[in-house]
Amino acid sequence: MRKPFFALILSIICSSAEAQRFELDLFGGISNYQGDLQPRFFTSQSANPGAAAILKVGLTEKLFLRAGFTFGSVAASDATNKTSLRRRNLSFRSGVQEFAAGIEYRLAGAEARLVPYLFAGAGIFRFNPYAYDPNDASRVYLQPLHTEGQGLPQYPSLQPYKLTQVCFPFGFGIKWNINCNLNLGLEFRQTATRTDYLDDVSGRYADPLALLAGPGGQRSVDFAWRGDELNGAPYPPAGSRRGNPEQNDWYYFTGLTLGLRINDCETGRLSLGGIFGGSGRKGRLGCPDRF
Repeated sequence: MRKPFFALILSIICSSAEAQRFELDLFGGISNYQGDLQPRFFTSQSANPGAAAILKVGLTEKLFLRAGFTFGSVAASDATNKTSLRRRNLSFRSGVQEFAAGIEYRLAGAEARLVPYLFAGAGIFRFNPYAYDPNDASRVYLQPLHTEGQGLPQYPSLQPYKLTQVCFPFGFGIKWNINCNLNLGLEFRQTATRTDYLDDVSGRYADPLALLAGPGGQRSVDFAWRGDELNGAPYPPAGSRRGNPEQNDWYYFTGLTLGLRINDCETGRLSLGGIFGGSGRKGRLGCPDRF
């Protein structure tokens, strides 16, 4: 009974694969962010490497589902911020790990050499901002320091921000089809978040005495205001503006893609053997010629 059962399951999988188009995109490029420490829409300044792996399933010739993992890091410093904000002297870095799914619409069919496309989706991402201690260059994570009073009894309306958040990536790209199975592309992805604390900066300066009494102690005071490292400027008045809470932070990825069609071009079956245009019988993942 086992052989007929597994043959039936294999038949269903292969029939489904033959009816749809499966693709795998590998992305490599740069990542960056837009927020209180870097207000420009796009800049290569402080850019870091980024990478992604995205699986796509064709519903029609032009409409695809896509889902994948993206990895990168973001960073910025007031040293390159607006002149009026440089005295604040804040900086941060953070890794970004994202899983997202959505839809992709292609503006040309599969037979076209150049295929522009648009995409949008939703997902979750994880971050953890940190800065460097000026005394020993050690890494200091900022969320546990409650730098704006989040979670302290003196600020009951402010809760510590979560390090895993919802995100909404969207963007555009263009592919150049080398052959049926391989393509090269360029993609730009902008991601909206629902947090203003990607850079640990959002609202107003907390009372330094409240920070001093909190779990971070003196270190919380030191990393809430770093202007004293430049010219000895005193800590700003409690309640004065530290960031802009009216705008959440964004991050983005820009780079090249290498796309692989997993289906055999001639038979439509799942195959890795037809990468360079052949029918790919060796890579057919066990799908029989006839069901």
